Order: sequence, then C-alpha cells, then structure tokens
Amino acid sequence: MANIFFENNILFALTQIVPLLYLATTVLYGIHFFRETPLAGTMKQPALILTVVTHVADLGLLTSMEGYRLSYSAYNLMSMVALTLAITYMFIEFTTKSDKTGFFVIAFATVSAMFSSFLSAYSTGTGPVFSGLGIGIHLIASIFGFSAVAIAGLYSGLYLVLFRQIRLNRFGLLFQRLPNLEAIELLIMHAVGFGFFFLSVTIMAGVLEQRVLNETINLLEPKLITLVIIWLLYGISLLIKPLFGWDIKHMAVLLIALFVLITTLLFIMSLMTPSFHGLRF
Repeated sequence: MANIFFENNILFALTQIVPLLYLATTVLYGIHFFRETPLAGTMKQPALILTVVTHVADLGLLTSMEGYRLSYSAYNLMSMVALTLAITYMFIEFTTKSDKTGFFVIAFATVSAMFSSFLSAYSTGTGPVFSGLGIGIHLIASIFGFSAVAIAGLYSGLYLVLFRQIRLNRFGLLFQRLPNLEAIELLIMHAVGFGFFFLSVTIMAGVLEQRVLNETINLLEPKLITLVIIWLLYGISLLIKPLFGWDIKHMAVLLIALFVLITTLLFIMSLMTPSFHGLRF
C-alpha cells in the first residue's frame, strides 16, 4: 500500500523539516540557558514561532488530503504531542515573560517530533478513521492530557534537582537560571490541574462516544485500566498537599513516575501497533 508522505513531495519535505526546526529551536534555547549568548536569546523566540507555524502547515496539508484524517495512530499522536507542548510552552513564555524552562520542555517536544517523523515512513493514511464530535474531543483531550503529564513530570524533575542543590549548598548554574522552588511548585500544580481536567474529559468523551455507537465498554482493557489509575492518582495529587500536608518533594517523585510510565506505555504500544486503539491506519 502506498505511503501518503512519499506521494507528495511538499508534504514529505515538511515532515522532514519540522523535526529539524524543533532541534534547532532546542539548541538555541539550550545555548541561551547554559551560556546566555545574546544572539541565541534574540533568535530563540522567532525560531519557536517558525517551528509552530511550520508544524501547523504540515498538519494542515496532511489533513487537506482526501481520505486522511487525524487519528490515534502513533505518528499522529506523537506529532500532536510535540505541537501541543510547543504551543503550551509558547503561551506560558509570552504571558509570563519567563523563558527559564524552555529548553527542557522544547527538548521533549523535539524527541516527540523526531519519533513522529520516523513513524511517518510506516503511515499509509488509509483505512478506518474515527469521526464524530465525541471521539474528536476524546482525541484532543488525550493529547493535551499527556502534554500536561509531560510538563508536570519535567517540572518535577527540575524541582528535585534544584531542591537537592540548595540542600547541599551548591548554588550552581541551575540555581542561577531556573525559577525559585515556589515558582516551580506553582507550575507543577497548574500542570497537574490541567492534566486531571483533560484526562477527565478524555474518559468521559470516550465513554459517551461508545454509548452513542452502541459499543460495549471493556472495563478490563489494560489501556482503560491504566488511564483510570493515572486519572485517580492525578486527582489525589491535587488533594494530597492541602488535606494531608504531603510536601511537594514526595509528590514530584510520584509525578515523575507517572510521566515515565505513560511515556513507556506509548512507546511500547507504538511498536506493537500503529494505532493506540487496535486499529490500523
């Protein structure tokens, strides 16, 4: 079966250019973070904007083709995760005027974009597709939910590193460049809140769509069980500190573990099947 990316030269070029732009943006943010090079500081925001615009153009061209729709395929999910992370971070940077965590967030988006580009070689763009408002909300919410999980995990890692440096009286580069612990804690809690919200929408939209289609919900499906467990843990995380006084350091360990768990599951499922719902696209 023909590969949709190999049949369109512009689409093929954009699919290869997008991860390179993510990589270049990551390098600029990294140079500015570690060396504070003025040129990198000037170029990093325009590079981020160019990356997002090019990625949107790539997806726009892809979905404009007859017979192709965004789906649960590993290629589409990884591509949307990269874009969602970049857009979310860009919004945070432009509204807070803080670019201290950009390198870490965009670096993860770059990995997702490069993985997505690799998977495009195995995408045909044909086969059954999902349709309907409910399933569309389910797909978008799941992507935003994973992005929130990723950001919470990344910020939690930064919190623990910074906490350890302060405890050991090592006031090095990260201490000088990263926001203080209170600011990172606030970012973590916001990410957890967004994650819980979007995971809730993911579950509700999926259940409602299956009822509309008169499909039986398999409560023992591993993916569903894993999603519900993660959703519960994120909900509990919102209540742990105010109700039980559990400090952010222990919660950060939990959030990192959830981030690693979800990332590992996505990677394993992408190797086992091109679709996260057992259908081939």
